[in-house]
This record gives sequence, structure tokens and C-alpha cells, in this order.
Amino acid sequence: RVARRGARRRLRVPQVQANGLSFHVQELRGGPSEGTSNGSSDSPAAVARPKVVMLHGLVIDNLSSWYYTIAHPMALEADVHLYDLRGHGRTEQPASGYSVDENVDDLVALLDHWGIDEPVHLFGNSFGGVVSLAMAHRHPERVASLFLIEAHFAVEGWGEHMAGSLALAAFGLDEDAVQDWLAENADRKLSRLAKRSERFLMETSLIDDLQAEKPIDWLAEIACPTFAIYGSESDILDRARELEAKVPGCELEIVPGSSHSLLTEESNLIRERALAWIARTQRG
Repeated sequence: RVARRGARRRLRVPQVQANGLSFHVQELRGGPSEGTSNGSSDSPAAVARPKVVMLHGLVIDNLSSWYYTIAHPMALEADVHLYDLRGHGRTEQPASGYSVDENVDDLVALLDHWGIDEPVHLFGNSFGGVVSLAMAHRHPERVASLFLIEAHFAVEGWGEHMAGSLALAAFGLDEDAVQDWLAENADRKLSRLAKRSERFLMETSLIDDLQAEKPIDWLAEIACPTFAIYGSESDILDRARELEAKVPGCELEIVPGSSHSLLTEESNLIRERALAWIARTQRG
């Protein structure tokens, strides 16, 4: 609890301008290795800390899924950077611009804002895995490693799957399913999230942008260390097998009895794997 309070005290400015949008961000810099001299950013201890950026899933997800699971424990070992993807949480929700490439541009702009020019460790959950993989392909010099949880990526028919399956956000993106979900939650604490999700799905180009994504053919070009973890009951388990087969040296773990909601179902296990992964990659 002391370590968590220390991390919370170091939360930075919550809103920043990047790539033409206002983003909700959080930075956690707790832990015993920081500030052993004077606590300044140029102290040896601070420079040595790895940089981790965590990217969440689509529509009803936001940075809180990381914040309340593994971000604080990770902040004991690394500088952790969180943000709500465009259109999500407290980040601005533009009418268009939800392609994978645009999300990668957002990440690049945020890294520049944070002044991070060294390679970062990207943690991607679900759609966050899509963005993480694309970042590692487009900007390999800026990515130290990938830690992927239930990662999607574009294959034949991927757009339709992302735009219509339950794996996207615990409810389908077809209009009837959305309206049923909204009606069920209208009088609950989720009502604000439900209304924002309705606007996101019905009033932006999100679905069209997803359906326009073309299958990727560059997984074999991913050069950084990669760890992927999926639930045995996940409806995208075939993605796990493809990552293992095509990404050079990809390490894959399948968690028995878990679903696409692996991050919340097995947060303790994910924390253990994540901390071990950072320690290993830091050792080289």
C-alpha cells in the first residue's frame, strides 16, 4: 500500500495535446529505484528505469483496466505510461480517424510529448495489441519489447469480426445488441459509459475504419522480443497460434479456463508474467 501511495503521488498532468487531440494520460513513477540520489530525471537511478506504455482495448475499455490491475506493481520497477486511446475514456472523441495507423501516430506523438526517445516496452490488451504490433513494425527503433494479452491483428475478415463479435467489448457492435446493452444499463452507474459508447459506435467512423483495415503480412518482420498470452477459451485463440508461428522467437502461453477477458480474470498471473518479462528483457 505504501508503494501504491508513492506511485499515486507521482501522477503527472492528466490531459495533454498530441496529434491534434486532447488525451487523458497517467504516469506512474513509484518504487525504490527512483530518486536514490536527488530524485531528478537525470539521476542514474531514474535513467536506468525501463519505460512501459500500456494500451487498452476497444469501446468500453480505458486506461483503468491497466491502472487497477498491474500498473501500480509495474511502477515499482519501471516508469509506466497510460492513456485513453482516441475516443475512449476521458480522451477527446473525434468523428473520424480510428484506423490502426492513426492510433500508431497517436502513440508516437505521446512518446514525443513525454520526451521518450529510448525504446519502450509496449503492453497491449486486445485492440491495444493491434496498435502495439503495428508500432513495432512501423517504428522498430522505438520498441524494446511487446507484451501482448489477447492481441487482435488484421487477418482476412478481421474488420467484420472486430465490428461485430462479442470479443470486441463484451457486446456486439450490431445495432440491436448495442441497444439491448444500453437499455439494460441505462439506470446503473454504467449509464455514462453506455451513453458515450453509443455515441462512439453510432456517431463516429469507428466501424467503417475497422472494416477498411487490410490483412497484414509482416508479422515475420517483428524484430523485438515478444511475449503473448491468451486464454484457452478465447474466441481468437487462432491469433495466438499465428503469432507463435510467424513472429520470430515469440513466446506464447495459454492460460487454461480463461477467456478474452484474461487481464481481469487472471490479473495476479498477468502481473507475475509482466514483472518477470521486464526483468528478463532488462537483463538483455
